[in-house]
Parts: sequence; structure tokens; C-alpha cells
Amino acid sequence: MSKTEGGVKSAYFVIADISGYTKFMSETAIEHAKGILESLFGSMIPTIRSPLEVSGLQGDAVFAYALKSEVVSQQFILDFAEQLYCVFARAKEKMLINTSCPCDACSTVDALELKIVVHHGDCIVQKTGDREELAGQDVITAFRLLKNSVKERTGLTAYTLISCAALKSMELVEYFDGSEFYTEEIEHIGEVEYVVRDMRVAWERRRTTERTFVEPGDNLLIEEWIIPLPVSLDVAFTICTRPELRAEWLGANKVELFDTNKGKIEPGTLYHCYHGEDIFPFQIVDWHHGDYATGKYNLPMGLTMMETNELVQVGEGTLVKIRFATPTSPKIMGKLMSGMVKKKLRGIIVPDKENRIARMQALGDKLAKDIAAQETA
Repeated sequence: MSKTEGGVKSAYFVIADISGYTKFMSETAIEHAKGILESLFGSMIPTIRSPLEVSGLQGDAVFAYALKSEVVSQQFILDFAEQLYCVFARAKEKMLINTSCPCDACSTVDALELKIVVHHGDCIVQKTGDREELAGQDVITAFRLLKNSVKERTGLTAYTLISCAALKSMELVEYFDGSEFYTEEIEHIGEVEYVVRDMRVAWERRRTTERTFVEPGDNLLIEEWIIPLPVSLDVAFTICTRPELRAEWLGANKVELFDTNKGKIEPGTLYHCYHGEDIFPFQIVDWHHGDYATGKYNLPMGLTMMETNELVQVGEGTLVKIRFATPTSPKIMGKLMSGMVKKKLRGIIVPDKENRIARMQALGDKLAKDIAAQETA
């Protein structure tokens, strides 16, 4: 017996489809092929966390959705899609490195690829027993977009296709050049406009870029902060990095962004944190959605201070670990004045520590309640 839960909901739909699946299953040793595919799916499923929900597994594809909310806006889904592909690519790379099996399945793993479709629209949530399924024309559109002409037009086999409807909802249409838009004619639906992102480029950038990370054992300005939040890694990352949310727990008057990539936050983006008449510039230097973000403060006399916000999953929640590295400078004057600067920084940060932690936890509680209320509405 099935029933509809609530009314029409606005959501993002994400479909991750392993291409080459049918050929792989039909032409290789079934036992090994099955194990390989289960391992690849097994690596991706834990990445799909609240506010995203898995709606179903369909042989070669995972279908997930996220109801539109304060958390799921702007670049959240773009970052998630890139993270999902990188998890898939890392799992596949480990298989290739670690296996010595000469069977057809193990020797042709590299032929498997992942394509991701992101769409936005309306749906209804239907419950059949313990299963939850989505229905509606926009859900159909998302699945129809899996059958596209991207490979013929671009040569790409590892990509994220993002519909214009999703881009408009995320307010990221300007992030893409006009020449990057394509259209597909879908029977009974009409033309659907979209853009394509090359996921292999994203994977190569991530695996070859040097990690900038303040470790617990580094020379720290103050003791590491460990803050438990009742939200997923992805939501905690949003709390740490989205300008208006960061301003809230920092107690800043506002946080403005500069040097974004057409609205998208990435390494090089500069936050201006306003505390009264004082401005604290904070520049992103390393950005790993759902894992950690590192930025640097440019201080007087050539001094810089790194800050890493690391996220660690604990059960259904997250520990946010904030570490400030001791400021350093290549300049002689900066080295001479570092002691005075460190004392001043401690005088600003330490007295406000408990307030910042309390504000972050209150924000985590609020977003957890908002997400739960939306899912049950």
C-alpha cells in the first residue's frame, strides 16, 4: 500500500550513474564484476548524507535528493557532486593499484566511469511500505537527462550535467560562460538546457594539489577547539564556510566575499569579516567540501596565520575541529614583532571562545531542527 507524504516539495535531484555497467556485467566474470560494483557503490553511499537522502539504487545508478533549504543553496550541490566523483575515482584507483587478478573484470575496471546528473524541480514523496520514492515530471526529466549527447558533443565520459533549472535555483548561472550551455530535446517534456563539468579535471586537481592543513601537532597559537554539532559533515561544512552563517557564529556584523569564481567559493576567495570598524581578511587556500577548509589571515608586517576547520563524523553528528597555527613571516620585522602580534591575537580570540562555540552549537541545533521539520512536513 502506498501513500503520498505531504504535498508538493521543491528539491534537487542527483543521479550518479556508472557508465559501461551493462557491458562490464555481460562480458566479465560475474562473481568479480558483482564484487567490484558493490565496492564502488559501497564507497559512494556513505558520501550521501543529510540533507541529501538516497531515494533508490537502480542497478547502475544511485538516485538521491535534497529538499531545498537554507543549507542546500548556492554551490552546495556543485561541491557535493565533485566530492562524490572523487570518492568514486579514488575507490577505482585503489582497485587498480591493489589487484593482481588477471580476470576480465579486474583488468577492465578502468573502463567504468561515473556521470552525474543534477536537476531541480517539484516532486511528491510517496511511501510504499518502508520505502520512500519520488514522483513528478521533474523527477522524470532528471532520469531522461541520463540519455544525452554529452559524449558526442564534448568527448567527456566523466562529467556532471547540471540543468539550467538547478543553476537558477543555486544562483550560479553566471558561473558558466554562454558557450558552455547545451540543450537536449526530451520527448513529451521539450528542450532542457544544461551545462557540463569535466570531473576528471576536478579529480586530477584534487589528487595533485598540495594539501594545506593545520595539524593537531603543529605549532598552534591556542589549544584546538573541538565542537560537537548534531548535523552531518556537509551541513557542518556549510556552517563553517557560508558567509552569513560564518558571520553568525563569529559574532561579526557581516561577512563579505571577494575574488569568487563568478560567485563560487574556492581557493583564492577572500572573506572580509567586519567586527565594528575592524576588518579581518581571511583567504581560502584549501577547500575540500565535507572534509576541511583552510584559510589564512594576512596580518601586519608580513605575518600570516593559517586556520583549518576540520570535520570528523561521529555517529549522526560531526565534530568541528578548529586549529589556528602560530603566525609566521619571512620578513625580519615580522619575526621581531611576532610575539606582540600573537599576544594581541590571543587577546581577541580566547575571551570570545565560549561565545563562538555556543553560537555555532545554537546554529547547528537550529539547522538540525529545520532539516528534520522539512523532511517530515
